[in-house]
Amino acid sequence: MSRYLRFLFSVTLVAQFGFFFDNTKVAADTSLRIVTLNVEIFTAPGVRAGQLQKYRWDVARKQQFESVASIIEALNPDIFNLVEVTSHEAVDLLIKILHEKGLTDYRGYHVDSNDTFTGMDVALISKIAPDPVEGKLIRTLYSPEDDPTWRESYSFTGRSGNPARFTASLSRNSTYLLTVDGYRLGFLGLHLKSNPSDPWANARRSAQAKVVQRAIRQELVGRGYLPIVLGDINDYDPDVPDRDEERDPVTTVLRDIKDFDPERPGPELVNVAERIQRQADRYTSFWDRNENRAADPYDVFTMIDHILLPKELMPHVTRAFIFHNVSLDTSDHKAVVVDLLLPSQP
Repeated sequence: MSRYLRFLFSVTLVAQFGFFFDNTKVAADTSLRIVTLNVEIFTAPGVRAGQLQKYRWDVARKQQFESVASIIEALNPDIFNLVEVTSHEAVDLLIKILHEKGLTDYRGYHVDSNDTFTGMDVALISKIAPDPVEGKLIRTLYSPEDDPTWRESYSFTGRSGNPARFTASLSRNSTYLLTVDGYRLGFLGLHLKSNPSDPWANARRSAQAKVVQRAIRQELVGRGYLPIVLGDINDYDPDVPDRDEERDPVTTVLRDIKDFDPERPGPELVNVAERIQRQADRYTSFWDRNENRAADPYDVFTMIDHILLPKELMPHVTRAFIFHNVSLDTSDHKAVVVDLLLPSQP
């Protein structure tokens, strides 16, 4: 067929079917996959960033990195919230492995948190570049003892019966802002105080939740972004029963975070776990009591990792699930995944 005949054929298609290849073409909706995973003391070979370690030997550490890279390769997230990474060297190594696999769209963003004992941070692996804030692409929110900005006081009565007063801040967190095809999404990656069975830990985590509320209002919503809170919150959601029905929440941590604005009626955030239909699938943490690397009847499976979306985005959720194919050699947590289909902006 000559070039002229091909041109006439194309014109006929345009006239008959209404195909217009110009600026009036309707843009396609945008798919977005968000994942959070606690990678359990993710330490680069040859680097000692904290007092805790999952592996003593570099050969095991390298295998852990290969496994996490394989999880990213399988899930193909656009935004991957990386909890318990311990250094920028760890993020750089993970990105290097991903690029060697041909996944060159990914970039890593790390900021040091303020847990001097564990050295644990919350990092970002993303196909989408964050928006800079004060010249930084990723930030952490923290206040020292003499600064009340990101700090909340709380009291606790110990076994002796004597009440004591403390203050809590967010020692492990990161915040990053992204614009996705016109949608301004503000992320707060969290790793709150562990052990939801311990009264003192619960009191401290409850105080941290108050700081989280202020952080959402000021650093996410206050900057004009829809807030997304995700990570290892280390508590149960009373509104979403998980696999272990014997472990009821004893705090209001999840409800406080979801209802971050006291001036608006009802909660502003929704746990995407509501979209996971099968209750038996709702677990993200595996407590291997006897450390035999096998699931025994007395082991504990609970959901303490969460992704909380604003109500405005929930109609655009197409799927939410827990990726359970994470071995104990890699982490004692599982990945939370949510898929969004964002309508095109005018």
